[in-house]
Amino acid sequence: MESETIRYDAQESIVIITLNRPDALNAMNVEMRDGLKGALSKAANDEMVRVVILTGAGRAFCAGADLKRFAHDYEHFKETGEPSRFYDLALPKLMAFFPKPIIAAINGQAVGVGMTMALACDIRLASQSVSFGFPFTRIGLTPEFGSTYFLPRLVGYSKAAEWTLTSRMINAPEALSTGLISEVFDPGVDVVDEALKMAHTIAAMPEMAILSAKKLLRQAMDLNLQETLEKEKEVFQNCQKEHEHFLAVTRVMEQIQGK
Repeated sequence: MESETIRYDAQESIVIITLNRPDALNAMNVEMRDGLKGALSKAANDEMVRVVILTGAGRAFCAGADLKRFAHDYEHFKETGEPSRFYDLALPKLMAFFPKPIIAAINGQAVGVGMTMALACDIRLASQSVSFGFPFTRIGLTPEFGSTYFLPRLVGYSKAAEWTLTSRMINAPEALSTGLISEVFDPGVDVVDEALKMAHTIAAMPEMAILSAKKLLRQAMDLNLQETLEKEKEVFQNCQKEHEHFLAVTRVMEQIQGK
């Protein structure tokens, strides 16, 4: 759902969702959190949408949570004993189990929830000038948004521990070399345009194959090898029954024969 803090731009089979608090470096507040949930739910339920691109307006992707909210929540806790309601599991679960591919087009600084939210995406593209960080310990907090699950699986335990425990910033070359992001572009290149090129490539593939492949990759993170083999066989055979599979095979065969 579009709101002042979220833009929803549908382009045929691709949706660009933009975090839209540029004056605050797209820091996450309640309105943005709820708006993002609405936008992602809309994209998940729209049969026309094949791929989602998540990006930020202005100079940042997302500079973390709004620190004013943290200060307010602590004062509220001291007065009432009630824990904060700012962080709930609805948005992290929605992104972690989102059925369609999500490409994070990281156009600027990605810090705190800006980084942990990007980890829940399937592919992360970034500009050469972008910096990243997990500064939770610096403000007396711990990582969230499923990041303690995703991060060690992406970069290994030691690097994940170093970044988390020191809260130091990470530049784009280090992020690329460790697997935190998939690709880096020169500062003059529009990372959203590059994400759109990739999104169009993915959207042109047979839909069931894309959805099933993403699901397999996510499930395999929690399965052993034997379970993965069985699940792959099941899904592979299900895809073989689809007419779009037959059409795709026929099209590729024609292309090969035409060479």
